Amino acid sequence: MERMMWEYDGFIAKAQLYFARAADHRTAENGVLAHWLLLGLEFLLRAPLAKVHPTLLADMNGESIMAAAGYPKPNGHPTSIALKTVVERLGVIVPAFTKERAADVTYLAGLRNAEAHSSSSPYEQGVELWLPHFTRVVEVVCDHLELEPADILGDALLDHGRALVDAADKRLIHEVTQRIKAAAMIRNSLSNEELIVRRARIGTIFRGRAGLNLIDEAVEQVRCPACAEDIPLELRSVRSTNERIEDDCIYRDVVYVATGLSCPVCTLRLEGTAEIHAAGIQQQYLRTEQELLEDRYVGYGEPEYGND
Repeated sequence: MERMMWEYDGFIAKAQLYFARAADHRTAENGVLAHWLLLGLEFLLRAPLAKVHPTLLADMNGESIMAAAGYPKPNGHPTSIALKTVVERLGVIVPAFTKERAADVTYLAGLRNAEAHSSSSPYEQGVELWLPHFTRVVEVVCDHLELEPADILGDALLDHGRALVDAADKRLIHEVTQRIKAAAMIRNSLSNEELIVRRARIGTIFRGRAGLNLIDEAVEQVRCPACAEDIPLELRSVRSTNERIEDDCIYRDVVYVATGLSCPVCTLRLEGTAEIHAAGIQQQYLRTEQELLEDRYVGYGEPEYGND
């Protein structure tokens, strides 16, 4: 019985119920809309973890883990992990749940907590400030679960949210464009001597990153949108394919997303995939890694001396 508190279908149904309450309310009050949408969002966020296994949602105490695994304690009281831990685990399980989406959830949870625990009324601020964050998170989670966002949220609310997302994206594009123009002006003001010094830093960055040999991070050479110098774009791996064997080699494809850019020449800095996209730079990169079979299994099958 206790395991039912972490069932995937139950989370989806409960999220739909709360979203429907937001859509069906008799008045278009911002506070009511936010109340039901943000309560329903937490159920949707827990669904991907429940789909993997309910134990991912159980508190670390022994009683909760055992209950999630199907062995409840009679008259027990299993508890769930906090939303913060849910967000951390979504970042591992859902490839598109980037740090930007985690920040969206943190922002929305902050609004809900301020409404519940303070004398202020943050829900009464314009929906254009929080509904784009909500919509982006819902679409990422639904895409991972292979669900239609409209089936979960409803057509009207989804259309409303997407319209505000489009407006927010346009504002970001305008902001990033202005930063690119400002960085281009800095580049044009540099003397030849200063330009040589700054260009030398680019090679230092590439060599430094190569020496770190980070497993989940990499760099890609791209052209700076402000000064046209070839500079490093920071990448983070989000998923990889199963390994395959071809011609005595082990291969796997690794998908990376762009996370940041900092130009040593014009000082342009972009943070996160949203700003990278707004600047017109490719967000996703595919790299194929290979390893020789003999390197993977070196030492296996060698005779053991002294045991005969």
